[in-house]
Amino acid sequence: MTPYTTAYGPPSEDWYWHMFHSVRGDVEAATASNNAYLTINRLGVADRSIYDKYQRSGRFWTINTYALQTTFFIAFGRIFDNRSDSFSIQKLVEATIANPALFSKTALLERKRRISHITGADPKWLVDFVGQVWEPTASDLEPLRTALAPHLDKFKAIYRPIRHKYFAHRGTESQQAIEALFGKTLKTDVAEILGFLHTVLWAIREMALNGQRLDLTDFADYDGEVNSVNGDIEKFIRELP
Repeated sequence: MTPYTTAYGPPSEDWYWHMFHSVRGDVEAATASNNAYLTINRLGVADRSIYDKYQRSGRFWTINTYALQTTFFIAFGRIFDNRSDSFSIQKLVEATIANPALFSKTALLERKRRISHITGADPKWLVDFVGQVWEPTASDLEPLRTALAPHLDKFKAIYRPIRHKYFAHRGTESQQAIEALFGKTLKTDVAEILGFLHTVLWAIREMALNGQRLDLTDFADYDGEVNSVNGDIEKFIRELP
C-alpha cells in the first residue's frame, strides 16, 4: 500500500479527479496572473499612449499589478505545497504513477459511456475506439516524476523563499535581502515551469479521455492559453479611453 492507494485498492476516480481539478485551478490561476502582469508592464513600456493611460489612474494600476503578482506567488506555492493536508502536483504525479488502472481500456470504456450517456450494449464505434487506444503501465508513467524533478527543484530554490518571506508572510529580512531574492528570478524560468505544469495536466487529460500516449513535449495548448490571456488583456487596455 502506498500513500496513493488504500487498504481496499486504488483511490476512487472521484478522489483522483478532485485532486486533478484542484491542481489545475492553481496552474490556471498562476498562468493567468503571471501573463496578465507581464502584459500590462510590457504594453506600458512599448506604447507611450498606454503609459499615459496608466498615469491617469496610477493608484489603480499599482494596486492591480500588486494583486496580480501576489495571486501568482500564492497560486504558484499551492501547486508545489506538499503538506499532508494539501493537494499538489507532486501528489498528483505520484497518484497517477501508482494507479495506471485509472487509464486502462476498461476505465476509458466506462468513462466514454458516462460522457456519451450510453445505456445498454456498447456501440461498435466505442468498442473499436477502445480497442486501439494505448494502455499504460506504471513504468510508462514514471517519466512524469523524472520530468517534474528539475522544475520542483527550481521552485524550491528560487520561488518558494519569495512566496514565504514576502507574499505569504512578512519576514524580517532587510529590503536588500528581499531584492536579492527577486534578483534570482527569470521570466523564462517561470514560463518553462508553467508550460510544463500545464502540459502534464493536458497529457493526463488526453490519456484519460482519448487513450493517448503520454507526451510531455507538446506545449501547443499552453501556448494557446497564454496567447488568449495576453490578447484579452491587451484588447481591454487598448480600448480604455
